[in-house]
Amino acid sequence: MRLKFKWIFSLVLAMSMQFMFAQEKTITGVVSDGNGTLPGANVLIKGTKSGVQTDFDGKYSIKAKTGDVLVFSFVGMSQTTRVVGSSTTISVKLQDEAKALEAVVIQGYRTVTKKTAVTAAATVNSKTIENRPNANVLNTIQGQLAGVNITASTGQPGAKSSIIIRGVGTVNGNTDPLYVIDGFPSNSDSFRSINPNDIASLDVLKDAAALSEYGSRGSNGVIVIRTRKGSYSEPKTTFRYSSSFGVNELQKPKYSYANAKQLLKIEKNYGAGLGSTLTDAQIAAYGVNTNWVDYFFNQGTSTSHNISIQNNNKSINSYTSASFYDQQGVLESTNLKRFTVRNNLNGKSDNEKFKYSINTAFGHSKNNEATNLGTGAINRNYVTGAYLGAPYVSPNQYQNSAQLFELYKADGTLLYTPLMLVDKLKKYKNLTEETRIDVATELSYEFAKGFTGRVRTSGQLLSTRFHQAEFPGSFNALLFLQPGQLFGGFEDINQRREFLFNNLFQLEYNKTFGKHTFNLSAASEYNHSRLNVNNFRQRGLDPKTFVPDSGSGYIGDTSANDFYVPLISAQQLRNDLIGYFTSFDYDFDKKYGVVASFRRDGSSRFVGANQFGNFWSVGGRWNLEEEGFIKSIDFINVLKLRGSIGTVGNQRIVDGTIYQGVNPPAFTDIYSSSNNAYNNGTGYNIAFGYPDLKWETTEQYNIGLDFELYKGRIRGSFDHYNKKTVNLFLQEPIVPGVGFPGNASLPANVILKNSDATVTNKGFELSLGVDVIKNQDVTLTLRANGSVNDNKVNGIKANNGRILTGTEPVYITQNGGGIREPFVYHYIGVNPVNGNLLFEDINGNPTEAPKASDRKAFGKNNVPKYQGGFGFDFDYKGFFLSSTFTFAQDVYRFDNDLENLYDAGNIGTFNVTDDLANAWTATNTTSNIPSLNAANSTADNSSDRFLRDASYVRLRNAQIGYRVPRAFLEKTFLTDLSFTLQGENLFNITKWRGFDPESSRVNDVYQYPTAKQFTFGVDLKF
Repeated sequence: MRLKFKWIFSLVLAMSMQFMFAQEKTITGVVSDGNGTLPGANVLIKGTKSGVQTDFDGKYSIKAKTGDVLVFSFVGMSQTTRVVGSSTTISVKLQDEAKALEAVVIQGYRTVTKKTAVTAAATVNSKTIENRPNANVLNTIQGQLAGVNITASTGQPGAKSSIIIRGVGTVNGNTDPLYVIDGFPSNSDSFRSINPNDIASLDVLKDAAALSEYGSRGSNGVIVIRTRKGSYSEPKTTFRYSSSFGVNELQKPKYSYANAKQLLKIEKNYGAGLGSTLTDAQIAAYGVNTNWVDYFFNQGTSTSHNISIQNNNKSINSYTSASFYDQQGVLESTNLKRFTVRNNLNGKSDNEKFKYSINTAFGHSKNNEATNLGTGAINRNYVTGAYLGAPYVSPNQYQNSAQLFELYKADGTLLYTPLMLVDKLKKYKNLTEETRIDVATELSYEFAKGFTGRVRTSGQLLSTRFHQAEFPGSFNALLFLQPGQLFGGFEDINQRREFLFNNLFQLEYNKTFGKHTFNLSAASEYNHSRLNVNNFRQRGLDPKTFVPDSGSGYIGDTSANDFYVPLISAQQLRNDLIGYFTSFDYDFDKKYGVVASFRRDGSSRFVGANQFGNFWSVGGRWNLEEEGFIKSIDFINVLKLRGSIGTVGNQRIVDGTIYQGVNPPAFTDIYSSSNNAYNNGTGYNIAFGYPDLKWETTEQYNIGLDFELYKGRIRGSFDHYNKKTVNLFLQEPIVPGVGFPGNASLPANVILKNSDATVTNKGFELSLGVDVIKNQDVTLTLRANGSVNDNKVNGIKANNGRILTGTEPVYITQNGGGIREPFVYHYIGVNPVNGNLLFEDINGNPTEAPKASDRKAFGKNNVPKYQGGFGFDFDYKGFFLSSTFTFAQDVYRFDNDLENLYDAGNIGTFNVTDDLANAWTATNTTSNIPSLNAANSTADNSSDRFLRDASYVRLRNAQIGYRVPRAFLEKTFLTDLSFTLQGENLFNITKWRGFDPESSRVNDVYQYPTAKQFTFGVDLKF
């Protein structure tokens, strides 16, 4: 019996051992990404310390049991898992972390999967943003997003871009979108202190379903920026370093400038200036021909260094970065230096009920700016001197400030403008220092399954110090000396401190049963913004003791005069917003979805019952690919129909910063003191307010279609939208007997108030991506986006339905037309009889003396009707090539720079175009250039003579580079290494002859031109 028992026991033991060994088996496979196999990838059995790395060919081998979970990870790739089943081969393809971000989108205050999203939103990921040579990240996304018009308003290093989303929706209000960084509503004016390489993704929200939860600040669209962070995974620390060096070159206009001899000849013909005193022989022998553009502009440079550390762990992770950026502008004396540090910390409890994040960022920049741009102060504007300086003036004529001042007094004109600016380069300094501190925290706790409470508290402190000094004894100091004044010059020290605070409390409930999923949330939000400004100017500096920005050399005022009295000013502004909102999201089987939201917002900009506005949205989707009649079509992977309708508010009814219109408030009558009134005594002015002032409201609907075909090789989206802004803040007439005389902001006998006028923008958007080639070795992707927008104004009751702005040229906003269309006479040419300008009257007849009734609305403005971008991405065994083109069509601007060059009044003082050498004369009657002495020459200021088509196609960015195969890095400390050569603003296809066709400025000749940029960079990970 005992023997039989031993035999049975041995058999059971043997079978048990055999069963146990059968459970543990060898799993093999290959780990790869979109570019090939991944040597050094980690393969770990979840919950254990047992793991291996892939070999030179990306292969691995590991012993595991059925049911074990294999975790695959690699630096910069999204972690993925596989469950061990019956197969002994498991191969995976890891996805880039940036591409993984594309699988989710922003919907209001929540992140949802792309499949269940109802919104019209567009995303740019870090691959597009990182290592581009732009100080401002907004310049990088030009041409990447349908319906988003981005223009670089100036080439000044670090300057703000102009962004218009789905057309201009307000006449007098602000058109800036809301910027949200890591959940915190931020200041759009301070992007020069943000490191673009810290940005993980940038989402642009456009339709009602996406915007409604942002209530009071979302009427112009919302740009949501998410910065990089670590991931919850097995413990791992990775480092990344990137560096670049670039050169910047001036984009030059296509005008035909006169050289020195041509200008002297034109002056001789006109009878003014130096040329009128010279003979033809003297002009032919004249030896000076200065290129003032080359004198004031040079080749700029830029360098950047970025290092980041990412720590991953199961319960806590972090991302830390530091960067330094240095850009020397193409204009002499301009530059930007920026230093940034960021730390993003995320953590959760073991049971994942409690989660927290703390994002902190510090940025400090130093910026030397070109001042007095955009003004006619030509003695202080380098750009004007560069482009309008007479070429026969030599820089050698400048010796010192006093000698230049005597030259100026003897000449009596502005001929020596470029020499005045040479003096400014030597006797003027400025510096803007900006420090930015951001802290964004979020805590959440799951009280019960699906029921979560969330608190978000964020703050931003922005401190700016501006210093400028016009040295004593400089030309400008001598120019503005008053009789009896001994000491000139001035020094400004301006301090600006801005604090923004955001607090959000939210309760959220999620529930899934069967095929039904619900999400219900309720929240309250408070936003506080405060600005303190202190300005100081010392007039009168002692040249013997003055040291810039030290307080030395100040001259004290005496009882004999008021020459040296310091000028001081102070300002404090505050704006508060409070909101209560709720949202409901329902999904059935990932097939149908409905989203609804309601928000009640209050603003301190208004008063009484009008402080609050109510905004709402409803959106829905139908995932057609989940329907049986679509599932049977093999090539359709995604086909989602979506739509939304709702309202959003705008409390920034006055254009400018977020504080514009806060003080004095537009809802109350404001009295101010006035000197030299009522027999030279003190009087009072009044600016009438509008007590019933309330929100501008944008009503919008959107219908869209998202699609992916042939396993995603063809993908895109199509949208149609219609958004209408009501309660526009416009000028309305008041009874003349009230006696309002007008002021700097308003003409006489009008008041700003909410009106019955409306602005409607409606249009279409298309985004498309096609993988033409996609295999192990070669990838070629084509991408394009475009939009068409139609802008119309209606409902204006005053002045026969018209609003006129500007003084020559005049712009008109009228019922049935677009915002700010040129209101002009039509120029038809030169009268061959006398050389005067000819215009078309209201009846189509030629006239030399057009009347106000002959003006017509041009029908177009400087906001493009058609816009977008296109390009390609090509990759072959580590070599990559990409391009991005941007375009804008049906956009018109006044070429005031060309008009300036044709202005005969500049002859003898400034440079002009050489075309004036062919101006009409009694012996040259067929010329298309009017006579230099045309009797009606000033009428062209009110005509379309210099109104030009500013449509363009631009090669915005081109890159070529090489990513070293990971197989070559196997025995080094590196896990990734790439080199990139790229260019920005490389060329334009355009009829526009000026500096930059995309500029929205009126006079480029007074502004900082944008530059071409060429950059070489290296990026490595370890």
